[in-house]
Amino acid sequence: MKSLKNEKLLVIAPHSDDEVLGCGGLISKIKKEGGKVFVLIFNLGFEKNDTKESQDKRKQEVKEAMNALKVDDYHLVHEKADDNRDLDVEPLHSLIEIIESTSNVSLEKISPTIVAIPTIFSHHQDHVHVHNACIAALRPISTPVSSVVLSYEAPEHSRWSSSGVFEPNFFVEIDDVIENKIVAFSKYSSQVRPGGRDADSIRSQAKYRGQEVGKNLCEAFFVHRFIL
Repeated sequence: MKSLKNEKLLVIAPHSDDEVLGCGGLISKIKKEGGKVFVLIFNLGFEKNDTKESQDKRKQEVKEAMNALKVDDYHLVHEKADDNRDLDVEPLHSLIEIIESTSNVSLEKISPTIVAIPTIFSHHQDHVHVHNACIAALRPISTPVSSVVLSYEAPEHSRWSSSGVFEPNFFVEIDDVIENKIVAFSKYSSQVRPGGRDADSIRSQAKYRGQEVGKNLCEAFFVHRFIL
């Protein structure tokens, strides 16, 4: 795993910007070393008093963030407010089908070597629901079998959940790509919140995870499957 040039990463995100906050460093490292990255985003996100203009703005933000990360392809499943309201009650089999086969970045179409999924340790019901769909889609009896399956954290809500607390056991050093992660997140200008969702909070979280393993800056993950 020291060389990432032959890896093919699929990141599955409940909402646009989760992929950057949880995996922006890993994405950047794989692209920097010549690997491929694909992103599956289920929801554009819903806000009160949403308008077509605000939705279009967020769709443009997704495009700019994907360009900043240099991803090879991405799929935004739900783009309209009416689709975004109820992700957590969408039938699980529908989400599984999208992940397995119907998305243009599905497991069947791209055969990823690494898949990064949202953690179940979250108070956000959408994250929990998508996590469960991912686990079902990635079961080892399915094909193709990805060699590495990781959960990534959502720093805002991985420490408060009915399931417990996110406890990582896999760390990726991101000293050389932290600025790219910050630039990519800055493209989500509607989601930036000074003091909580900004460049400083991204650096602080990376520093916190790095200190856990005696390094400088890291992203943290939980390993579900690792096949050498």
